[in-house]
Amino acid sequence: MQWNPTSAKLPGRQLRGAFTLVELLVVIAIIGVLVGLLLPAVQAAREAARRMSCSNNLKQIGLGLHTYHDTFRVFPYGWDNRGMTWSGHILPQIEQANLYQTLIFQESGPGNWDADGSPNEIAVSTVIPTYRCPSMALKEHFNYNGIPERVPGSYRGSAGTESSSDDTSTAVAGTKGLENLDQDGIFYACSKTKFRDIIDGTSNTIMIGESYTDPEFVKDGQGMDYWYIGSPQADPCRCDGGTGGTEFSEVVGTTIAQINAIRQAPTTSGYLMELSFGSYHIGGAHFTMSDGSVRFITDSLDMETYKAIGSRDGHEIVTEY
Repeated sequence: MQWNPTSAKLPGRQLRGAFTLVELLVVIAIIGVLVGLLLPAVQAAREAARRMSCSNNLKQIGLGLHTYHDTFRVFPYGWDNRGMTWSGHILPQIEQANLYQTLIFQESGPGNWDADGSPNEIAVSTVIPTYRCPSMALKEHFNYNGIPERVPGSYRGSAGTESSSDDTSTAVAGTKGLENLDQDGIFYACSKTKFRDIIDGTSNTIMIGESYTDPEFVKDGQGMDYWYIGSPQADPCRCDGGTGGTEFSEVVGTTIAQINAIRQAPTTSGYLMELSFGSYHIGGAHFTMSDGSVRFITDSLDMETYKAIGSRDGHEIVTEY
């Protein structure tokens, strides 16, 4: 009898059939469900890490401002008549001394922030991680205001509670414009704020806040563009009581509009909206208080309390927030 290998079986072993199509589909469905359950958890963990990194940035900025005050006995001004801003003056205090040394402090020529190829233009085109929230979903460089490769920032100083627009001519009745040299916050035109001026208490007064930066979003002719170190549009500002310049909201905000107005109150005017603090985080934004502490403040905070912590000398009594 002839041996047929196809019918032979090895002793002690059994042949197994392949997966059926139904079994394969079940396995794929199970894997899909598991990935669907796992992905939100991974995304939440990543956002938590980004929020912590953002908080650390604000902590470093707060320490830099305190170190600056320890050295010069005053906080840097919000901006001056050269368009130099508070974030530019503390570069040495946040380990950017080499970049600070390249800056040219003059009103014309290479001292202008949009002078082609100048050290000042290069400085505002330099990515500084400390000034950028990792959750900010934007490209690193924009061609903006005559500056190629300009880098947007995530953090602005607090000018207080009184201004509703950059210019007095477009301010809400009974409020100010940022061109006014007298504000109730920490940073404004040619400001010289000291710790002794923060009468409401350093733990109850906002110094720096996150901002929902988006240079491509414009409302009522106002862009949500926020930058650091220097500003060519703030450049014409005068420190002798006269008005001049515009777009000071590039480097400071106020608490006159609610947090995250761009998302929470889309009907807000563009003039107010660009002054609003906010963030790419869900539910609120980080703020550095004047004592250097960092707090995440929800965008549901009542406006009375929010305005109270925006002023340095309003004599308000602030409870838990």
